[in-house]
Amino acid sequence: MNYLQLRQKFRELSGRFDLVTDTGVDTGAGFFINEGRKFLDRLDETQKSWGVCYRFLNIGFSSVQFPYCRAIKEIWAGSTTAKWQLEKKRLQDLVEGYLTGLPSSRSTGLPEYYAPCITRYIPDNANPLTLESFIGWIDVPTGKAHEYNAILVSVPASEKLTIMINGLFYSPELINDTDENYWSAVHPQLLIHAAMRQIEIVNRNTQGMNDWAGAISTDMQQLGFDLVEEMIAESSEMEG
Repeated sequence: MNYLQLRQKFRELSGRFDLVTDTGVDTGAGFFINEGRKFLDRLDETQKSWGVCYRFLNIGFSSVQFPYCRAIKEIWAGSTTAKWQLEKKRLQDLVEGYLTGLPSSRSTGLPEYYAPCITRYIPDNANPLTLESFIGWIDVPTGKAHEYNAILVSVPASEKLTIMINGLFYSPELINDTDENYWSAVHPQLLIHAAMRQIEIVNRNTQGMNDWAGAISTDMQQLGFDLVEEMIAESSEMEG
């Protein structure tokens, strides 16, 4: 289902005519549907929980930013001649061991290590450029980059690289009437149930919330079984 069809079915199943008009215009349902989407994304791991995001690391830069990532799992780098996986380091170790001196004075190269990076400045509109000589790294998201995660790499890139981020990502937000995501296209009833659970939370209806949570968990468990089946397929040896 696309977003319009989903709202219309939500109106039919929930009876909440105040949240969707008879022509499918959103008068409040969209908020609960998208919050339900995030709830399903976080609830359990499915075959669609993982995603890959490609970003360029330009010459002289040592950070990459990417949106809607729940958890970074792997980082790969690629040039025109090679591809390699970056090894994860603690941010403290990366800064102390590699990101020394002024950013403008560092030698470039091909990074071998990365660390998930802090992406918030306090206050949000702080200008870190004024502190370059003290903080040692400055090329991270600034301003209202609330939806972004970032990584720092161990050395500014000596050539333009493609960075591949493998990890857990949120499914796309539904905005336009024709929008679809995994939940709306493959499991629309489950997404509607999640939206109705969110409504019960706002209404402080504990019993209703628990009833919906139980129904949702049963369906999510079946999706989890599919993931396990895929992971164990063609595995013929037992470790021990």
